[in-house]
Amino acid sequence: MNYPLQMISLAAFIAATTFSAFAQAPVTYKATCQGIGMAPQEPVGDREGHTFSFGQYSCQIQGGPFDGAILTGSTVWESEKGNSILLAGNGAIRKPGLSAIFLLTDGKNSTTMVDGKATGFAGSAKGVYKIAAGTASSLAGKSYRSTFRTIGGGQFVIETTVD
Repeated sequence: MNYPLQMISLAAFIAATTFSAFAQAPVTYKATCQGIGMAPQEPVGDREGHTFSFGQYSCQIQGGPFDGAILTGSTVWESEKGNSILLAGNGAIRKPGLSAIFLLTDGKNSTTMVDGKATGFAGSAKGVYKIAAGTASSLAGKSYRSTFRTIGGGQFVIETTVD
């Protein structure tokens, strides 16, 4: 085998193994969020402690394909005895050169307690990117899973992994 052919073969091998390792790495990012329209829980009216709530939030994303983007979203939760399930949720992610619309498909959260007092919340959710364009176009139709928790100062963090 001649030297130029060996170098081409070596370069092809390195490119193939590097791409393979990169393609298998999970896509993750974190968003630091603030509620921008959190309504108080409202009684459903069928039994004591059964409530629903609407909320809107805005986030700054760090890392992953949406690094530096702004996320705005809204949710509707049904709650009972400190535990909640997601009834509806959606939002948009935007920055110059990309945009995405997401739909939350499943979620749950619970109130965190310290010494018998509510101190925040923590939970998980699943969703799908219904639309993605620009540098995020490869995420269109992909599902994701997230965890979220309060971090103090009226903020919460969402950590997301794309499936």
